[in-house]
Amino acid sequence: MKRFLYFCVVLACLGIPAKADPQADVDYIVSQSITREIFEAVFEVNRSVIISAIQNDLRAKGITLPDPHRFYDLLMAEFMAEFVESMRDQSAAIYIATFSEEELKDIAAFIKTSSGQAYFSASKTLMEAGSQMGEQAAQKAGVNAGKRLAARIESEGLMEFDDPGILSRLLDTLR
Repeated sequence: MKRFLYFCVVLACLGIPAKADPQADVDYIVSQSITREIFEAVFEVNRSVIISAIQNDLRAKGITLPDPHRFYDLLMAEFMAEFVESMRDQSAAIYIATFSEEELKDIAAFIKTSSGQAYFSASKTLMEAGSQMGEQAAQKAGVNAGKRLAARIESEGLMEFDDPGILSRLLDTLR
């Protein structure tokens, strides 16, 4: 009789679909997609801009760093772990709010495939390339936008200065 009851319980359990665990799926997705290595690559691509901003902020307070690159490295060592954890937490909340349980399950399943792993293995390289492309595109767009803005300011009279020489310098700078 015990065997029969055991057998019935096993059969009943087999007939019940496994309960989806969207949080486990999100945790896995985030662990694969929000990594320290990816953010380190992004910050490294922007290293000179960040160091320049840090130096400008400190100079305004009367502080000149003897070795700005060393300071940046020390700051990043203190900054990165908390930053990544915060980004993971925030990203997880967005995934939960954005995707259904089924979609999360499918995304997690894709990441577990060899193609998914290849994609995430290449993420650092893709981010670095994307950041460099973005910088180049921004520079070009900025120059062209400046030229167009100068033409509009001049033709439409969009800005007025008490000193016309300032307007002229602004237009020359934008061109």
